[in-house]
Amino acid sequence: MAAFHYNFAIICRVPNALKNRSVGSDNYPEGIDIEKAKQEYETIREVLKNCDINIIELVEDESYPDCCFVDDTAVVIGNTALIARPGHSSRQGEVGEIRKVLKGDLRMNVVEIQNAKATLDGGDVLFTGKEIFVGVGKRTNEFGAQAVAEAFPEYAVSKVNFANCEALHLKDVFNMAGRNVMAVAPGPDVQVVLRQMQDVADYPYSVMQMDSRLATDMLYVNGHLIHHVRQEMGDKSYGVLDEKILTPRHHVQMTELSKVGGTIGSLAILITRTRNPKRFISNIQDEDLGYFTMWKRSDPHN
Repeated sequence: MAAFHYNFAIICRVPNALKNRSVGSDNYPEGIDIEKAKQEYETIREVLKNCDINIIELVEDESYPDCCFVDDTAVVIGNTALIARPGHSSRQGEVGEIRKVLKGDLRMNVVEIQNAKATLDGGDVLFTGKEIFVGVGKRTNEFGAQAVAEAFPEYAVSKVNFANCEALHLKDVFNMAGRNVMAVAPGPDVQVVLRQMQDVADYPYSVMQMDSRLATDMLYVNGHLIHHVRQEMGDKSYGVLDEKILTPRHHVQMTELSKVGGTIGSLAILITRTRNPKRFISNIQDEDLGYFTMWKRSDPHN
């Protein structure tokens, strides 16, 4: 089965508690417009449906203000689901309902983290379709990264030091924009992480340099790219997508959810449920490589 093809998504409604009790609400002590945040979530839900995805929608739990950001609770690739252990203690209870759905409803191969010292946020795990990068830093530690490697032995899993990056999660600043295209946020701290990834990668990727984090926030699914509206991305980055992305696109507004650290990808656990699970294969063609800055680093000694 080709990478980035999904038939299910687990999402969770936005709780009222997100307004002023979420982990990210410290940046907005006055709170966010919760009704607008719910509208943004509903728009993304409909866009996912339009991308031929079956939606499994969970009821919000006011005991967990960040429960709508489900991506942090599990890492799902193929028929294997690794239950995460979020790095912020207030979020660790969120995994219970996710585990029930993955194991009971979808009958996935559910893997638990055995090391009690491990922490792992799904937002730190970037699956490129061919290999996996894990950002070790604020929310995910070395033991959590090791758990990813053990859960998905069929893929190369590379750890990158993310501790000195200003962003909270790896996927706040790196996302796949296509079958072999990686969108990268600006900033010298991000470039340091990018060079690490280039050094340890088993495969080359094309780099699409964006000019803001919001512009980098995108989700590639079933041949469609979901990204922010022009007003949030800015004309320059939106123009980059116009020029370089040839697949169907859907733009969504994330003004309120992004204030508390929400991203498009954080709102969904994407799942490929197959009767006879097989390893994902990449369907990248040579012609896909012609539009972007190439991944390979130049040799500084030449």
